[in-house]
Amino acid sequence: MNIGILGAGNVGIALSKGLVHAGHHVLISSRDPNNSKYYAWKQEIGENGDITSFNMAAQLAEIIIVALPWSCLKEVLEQIDPAYLKNKTIIDVSNAVQFDNGPRLLFNNTSAGEWVQELLPDCYVVKTLNTISDKKMVHPNFKEGVPVMFISGNEIHSKNQVKSLLKDLGWFDIIDLGDIRQSRLQESIMLACVISEIQLQSPNSAFALLKH
Repeated sequence: MNIGILGAGNVGIALSKGLVHAGHHVLISSRDPNNSKYYAWKQEIGENGDITSFNMAAQLAEIIIVALPWSCLKEVLEQIDPAYLKNKTIIDVSNAVQFDNGPRLLFNNTSAGEWVQELLPDCYVVKTLNTISDKKMVHPNFKEGVPVMFISGNEIHSKNQVKSLLKDLGWFDIIDLGDIRQSRLQESIMLACVISEIQLQSPNSAFALLKH
């Protein structure tokens, strides 16, 4: 598939490499796609990926991953031509979290996932991969067991697309929590994971669901 990634930071780069390795073509996007810092990435990816503008990535992609810092997410999404986003699956990996005076969620009665869906009413937003470090997003191998990845969204076909991509990235324990409102749970799990990592001094951890 042609997959567009909005954002060329650590998350976008990690996911792009994993998706290209799985056989997809990736368009990663940035405010400054000609920046020399992306040359090494382009050489590694080869003909299976390219770096371009936000609009071009959105236009050419079948599925779009929003891998932007929360601080600029709204600004970037609003500058993209809505026609390039309409009726597409949008994977939201964002977290609206504040780290001053201890980590906490910025929303009380909604979530980042719901907020993105409201901002893009003609798209099918699926929340996932927000509970894991970018260092473990692809082939998450842990010596203590297999981590779980949650998804939520309003449209079944889009969620099935995302499940397939997650499997391509090495995720096999995938749980559908329901519609996009359940992204509140995912973002709360993310916060619990962050606080646990701080308390245990164990970065890049993940949650697992143990079954009897």
